[in-house]
Amino acid sequence: MGIAVAGIGVFSAAFYLVTALLLRRWLGGKPAAGSHLENPKPAPAAQRPPDRPEPVTFFRPIKSGEARLRDHLAVFLSALEPGDQVIFCATTPEDLRLCEDLAAGHPGPDISFLLAVEGVHRNPKINKLAQMEPLATRERWVVLDSDAVPDRRFLRAFRSEWQSKDADAISAPYAPQPAPGTPSRLDALGTGMALWPGVALLRSVGRLDFLTGACMGVKARTLQRLGGWKILGGSLADDHELGLLISRAGGAVGISDSVIDIETPDLTWKEWILHQHRASVTFRLCNPAGCLGIPLTHGVGLSFLFILLNPLAHGSWLLHLGLLALRAHSANSLPGPRGKLREIWLVSLLEPLFWLLSWLPLPVWWGGRWIRPGKLGS
Repeated sequence: MGIAVAGIGVFSAAFYLVTALLLRRWLGGKPAAGSHLENPKPAPAAQRPPDRPEPVTFFRPIKSGEARLRDHLAVFLSALEPGDQVIFCATTPEDLRLCEDLAAGHPGPDISFLLAVEGVHRNPKINKLAQMEPLATRERWVVLDSDAVPDRRFLRAFRSEWQSKDADAISAPYAPQPAPGTPSRLDALGTGMALWPGVALLRSVGRLDFLTGACMGVKARTLQRLGGWKILGGSLADDHELGLLISRAGGAVGISDSVIDIETPDLTWKEWILHQHRASVTFRLCNPAGCLGIPLTHGVGLSFLFILLNPLAHGSWLLHLGLLALRAHSANSLPGPRGKLREIWLVSLLEPLFWLLSWLPLPVWWGGRWIRPGKLGS
């Protein structure tokens, strides 16, 4: 067992170091330094982005219960460009009235409002997007989660990147801005530490075939050729599946260098556990083969287990503390606030447990109900 732990430790150490370097080179705090697309094609001079961005249809599906929804939408509406279209879709009349009140102060854009019919599709986000689709009139569509805070600088950079590259779809990395509570900070750290290092590694070798859902753009004709939003109605990871479908159809999928802020809600401990379990199950469903190899990056957690079995072994303590230092270096290369060492340590200890639970036939809490991920339907 000692040899296995040492091997995992060496692999984890290399993974932490390499991904920290890649994350700093990619995101590094510099907005809109360029973009990376899978198999990018250089744009001729005539196709480079003009001074005025091409008009976009923004889809904003509203999730009920967002604590600072008014603030998020106010920032967004102030960042629109002439010719843009916005479609708001909410599940409650109160949220829809809030959107209408805010839009009244921005009379320029073409803005539509829709009260969603619930239960048409199992995926609550896709349920809204499918009902919004008939109202969309622009060729480029951008979907923004209701907890996303897209300011003018971000939207201009994101649109410029997409417009200057020959991509059928593009998404943006996101930086969680957690609420002050410990569960929210752990949730933001856990999601970032599980997601962005791997994305940075895949991006570096040009193997991206998925999108990330906080902000994603797709050409209308590309999605409509695939069948529209409704084809994702039963998907737990609609962003990942959309990118995969586009890539398999021969389209180009990219990821931006521009980072969007999202606000992590003030979670209870129960809500944090349920969300991390759902995220782990989502990773497993998206890429079962890759998920099998994830424990090779769990060196911090597995080395601590070895300490519990051999508490007096000095070498085990040195391995564990060295891996923790490297993991903290990698975690603090992520976009967003720096993580506290004790929280990075706790997330690292719990990763193997959430990974193990993701393989058990347990339901996940999703959209206000328990569902079995393998039996979603549409």
